[in-house]
Amino acid sequence: MPRKGWRVVVTACAVLLVAGALAPPAAAKKKKVVLPPQEAYDDAMAKMAKKKYLQARTILQEILPRVAPEDRELLPKVQLAIADAFFKDGGTLNFGEALNAYRNFLTYFPQHEQAAYAQFMVGQSMFRQVLSPDRDQTMTLKAIDELKKVEATYPKSPYAEGARQTIDLCNARLAEKERLVGRFYQRRKSYFAAIDRYRYSLDHYPIAANSSRLLYDLGSCYLAINRRDEAQEAFDRLQGAPDSADYLRRAQAAIKDYEKRREKEGEKIFGNLGKDEKAPKKPPPPPPKQKSAP
Repeated sequence: MPRKGWRVVVTACAVLLVAGALAPPAAAKKKKVVLPPQEAYDDAMAKMAKKKYLQARTILQEILPRVAPEDRELLPKVQLAIADAFFKDGGTLNFGEALNAYRNFLTYFPQHEQAAYAQFMVGQSMFRQVLSPDRDQTMTLKAIDELKKVEATYPKSPYAEGARQTIDLCNARLAEKERLVGRFYQRRKSYFAAIDRYRYSLDHYPIAANSSRLLYDLGSCYLAINRRDEAQEAFDRLQGAPDSADYLRRAQAAIKDYEKRREKEGEKIFGNLGKDEKAPKKPPPPPPKQKSAP
């Protein structure tokens, strides 16, 4: 290569080296600003208001270790806000995280003015995780236990009424669980087992009395075992159930159909299926044969 070409290359390299030396380091270009805990908390709450729950939660979790343990005003607010951010974000995993966070709040701040709210949200976090009525209802029972604590411990709090309403929803789910089991037996013509389930639902969950489907199925089972009066009693209760117009028509049709079949087929076929049938009377023994005279 000619000398002139070498000079051009060397000059260009020197320029690049000088430019690199003078350029500020990448870290110095943009320095992260760390807000004081209170300002960061306010920023997180602003993001919560805009439903940016993940961003808010990230900020709050970063604040938590920087808040002084003796700060009894900001520290509980941050912990409660983290729980709220999980709960409002929704989803089974987030509800589980919210449950743990609300429990932690109650562990560290049992006398806080927001303790009633935290206890209420423990129950709500459980309720949001309950399964459909045809599956295991263990979580539903646990939710009821936690919600009852709101009524027992904080009866005058504004969350007591909300706890009672959620308990009603839980009981409705449990009642529906029993109805589905009863329906399972009814389809297999195990009418006594079905009636036991339906009666259990009505006796233990009064809210089940508003279930038109349950009352209709109960009456139908009674008709199947020839207990017309009890069937009529169940059908009569449909009058007070909501959205029962269709089931009332079906109940009336079932009674008419029962009466027609009873008249047509007779008492023998429609014997009381709930009792053992009486054994038929034996015919009298024939008179003894007289011996002929010798």
